[in-house]
Amino acid sequence: TKIAVFFVIFVCLIILGSVILKAVHLVSQGNFDGSNRFTISISSNKNFKILSFSPNTRSISVLKLDGKIKNLNVNKFLGIPIDGFVKAGFLETDRDVASLMSNIVFGYRRIETNLTIVDVLRLFLVSKTTSLNDISTVVVSSTLESARIDEIVAKLFNDSEIEKEDQTIEIVNATSVIGLGARLGRLITNMGGKVVQVSTGNLQRNSLILYNGRETYTLRRLSKLLGFKITQENKQSIANIKIVLGEDSKNPSLF
Repeated sequence: TKIAVFFVIFVCLIILGSVILKAVHLVSQGNFDGSNRFTISISSNKNFKILSFSPNTRSISVLKLDGKIKNLNVNKFLGIPIDGFVKAGFLETDRDVASLMSNIVFGYRRIETNLTIVDVLRLFLVSKTTSLNDISTVVVSSTLESARIDEIVAKLFNDSEIEKEDQTIEIVNATSVIGLGARLGRLITNMGGKVVQVSTGNLQRNSLILYNGRETYTLRRLSKLLGFKITQENKQSIANIKIVLGEDSKNPSLF
């Protein structure tokens, strides 16, 4: 009898350990850190909505796209980073944020997404604990000019931590694509970044991010967003962070 009891306990411990390891793995694979701004796009067959969660300020920004959006590159049109996406024909995007996130949680197995179930649950929790007074909603037409769009999104989607750090950023376009640096500058500015110079340099194959001093949240955020290698440099520069766009980034979907 004792052997049987010990065996059952042993099996239970193995199962418990397996569950814990799986949970840790899911959390480590997640995209949302629970602290900083995180933006997702939600689309059904007919509608498109952007939700941006800011745990730092305990607020949520909602942007509804109106008009012809079927073939629209949303990242380039809005000039903001979108960290995750959710696609499903059954989603009712006109619901309030908490109801929509609940819909996503319970329909997780039927949606197309790059978010883990842990990401979705954490975002749902943020939506449930955010006051209705701290949820801002705006409708943007797909025909709106970029200058007006920038005015809107800079207020709704700025990253408070990037603004707080106030790191200066230089962008060097070392590709053959004219205007690529300016497009990235627009995206970073809309995030709350302080772009002090955009210039053109000699063609370079690989993109990278150079920085002086300590590693900051702004640096890590840009590296994760762009997927560029970070390198520390000792020589003085006009900016805290220098982004060099190489030929490997000349066809970006992000900006």
